[in-house]
Amino acid sequence: RLQHYATQALYRQLLGAGIRIFEYREGFLHAKVAVIDDRWATVGSSNIDPFSLLLAREANVFVRNPGFAAHLKWRLERAITAGAREISPDVWQRGPRLQRILNWGAYGLVRLMIGIAGYGNRH
Repeated sequence: RLQHYATQALYRQLLGAGIRIFEYREGFLHAKVAVIDDRWATVGSSNIDPFSLLLAREANVFVRNPGFAAHLKWRLERAITAGAREISPDVWQRGPRLQRILNWGAYGLVRLMIGIAGYGNRH
């Protein structure tokens, strides 16, 4: 939960950069997947953060295969249609200020924990 709220602290910057964010609401989805340029894909459990990369030793597999990428893209689109909600920049900005403050508090706590663990300058 802590990482979920810490991640939301970065939504404003991500949305401002033109990135579309979809939050899956049908349950807990731990898999991390992406399709890039319809040519390659990544599948795994690793977040792109110091906890996953340095502490948990999680990993992803990268596949350069347009057929695999197309199938994964189709599956992702189905999951998004069936159970995700897009976070729009307008709605995010109008959200409760207290929630954004709590998100930044969670982000700061995660950063502090990374520093205490000795990984502060490795990311």
